[in-house]
Amino acid sequence: MNPFAVLAAFAADWNRLAPVLDPAARRSLRGRLTELRSLIANGAAVSDRESAAGRAVDGVLGSLPADEAARLRHEGGTARFAGASAATLEPGFQGYSAIDLCLLVLDDNPMVGPDLGPIRDRLLAEPSTPWHLAADPRLIVLSDRNGRKSLPLFQFEAGAMPRQPRQTWRPWRPWRIVLEVNTLLGADRDPWGAADWWLSRTTWWEGTPAALLGGGRDTELRGAAEALVAPDGE
Repeated sequence: MNPFAVLAAFAADWNRLAPVLDPAARRSLRGRLTELRSLIANGAAVSDRESAAGRAVDGVLGSLPADEAARLRHEGGTARFAGASAATLEPGFQGYSAIDLCLLVLDDNPMVGPDLGPIRDRLLAEPSTPWHLAADPRLIVLSDRNGRKSLPLFQFEAGAMPRQPRQTWRPWRPWRIVLEVNTLLGADRDPWGAADWWLSRTTWWEGTPAALLGGGRDTELRGAAEALVAPDGE
């Protein structure tokens, strides 16, 4: 049984299995996955990562009904894995990985698996700056595979943010229209959906909505966002 594959299989079936976990099991799993992700991020020895993954698996299997635990144990021992990574020792299961389970459990990040994972990676590849406690709560905040939070730079008038901790935050102002549209799109609840709207080409314009910022197109941006969230028929 490969512990990384068991965790990946759990991630693939998270929506169905998560309700089975009681609060104590969730707390235990969070602690074990925090340890695992830290070891992977810091390039810990193979044996240490495998041991941490094994402890996480023990917690998962001990918290599930016997039939579900047996199924995950079987999938972790016999399935053909896709997307194995020598760098992180994360054999995948149906396009999911152990890191995907970390994202789901530790960050409440739904952007996992073969469909949403590539969108996550594309959005995270856009210019950004580390998240700061003083950031306006209406701004889009994204988190990477290690849980580090960042702010996409398109949201700011200056086009860049201070990258050194001692540099001041205050001169860097968000676009007012960005804050308005983010509120309409519910960026606090779905930052990935809001970021994808801003950074993807649409049928409304030649380029992305973000490319229109500062071009006197605020009314169009607001109208497009309102049309997107309006109930059908309004």
